[in-house]
Amino acid sequence: MNKIMLKLSFLVIVVLFVVSVFACKQVASGNTPNTTAVLQFFDLKGYFTDEAHRLNVRPNATKIVTVNGKVEEKFIEDVDFTKELSFFLDSDINRPAWSDKYAIDTTFNEQHGVKQMAYKCLDDKLETRRIILDFEKGVVTNVLIESSTFNSIATFNQILSYKPDIGYSIESLQKMTFGEDSYFKIEVRI
Repeated sequence: MNKIMLKLSFLVIVVLFVVSVFACKQVASGNTPNTTAVLQFFDLKGYFTDEAHRLNVRPNATKIVTVNGKVEEKFIEDVDFTKELSFFLDSDINRPAWSDKYAIDTTFNEQHGVKQMAYKCLDDKLETRRIILDFEKGVVTNVLIESSTFNSIATFNQILSYKPDIGYSIESLQKMTFGEDSYFKIEVRI
């Protein structure tokens, strides 16, 4: 069990390093969000900030961690959902310089309300590749985010899934150019 936690800690450190490296490059290129600008896309950052505040009122959850096929489950009290949902917040694509970097496809229901919004990245250099938001009666029922980063050492693919009042998962596959590939999944049931 300690080996699983050690491997998970190592993978989390690698993930955070990769995310921070790419985040630094994006900020350095002048793509910082303008807080006074009208949002071009769905306000993912605002949505998950609100969800974190809402969930922090009842901060208990069951966390299931899978690392390369080994599973560990644990009930956790006092979960900080602001930290837990940070991967979703980091996937926000509302930056003025990215307004033409994503194709938008919106599906409507019979009552002319939004049923689904899908964003597909048009630029291979951006990390967030796809975002799909499902709605029912104007309320978000599911969020799916796919991201991908690569360099000469590894390719890192991640799928984030969130269902309000049910839970979320973070699934990551790291393919190494040299060495073993690694897979981990964190599933949280609220």
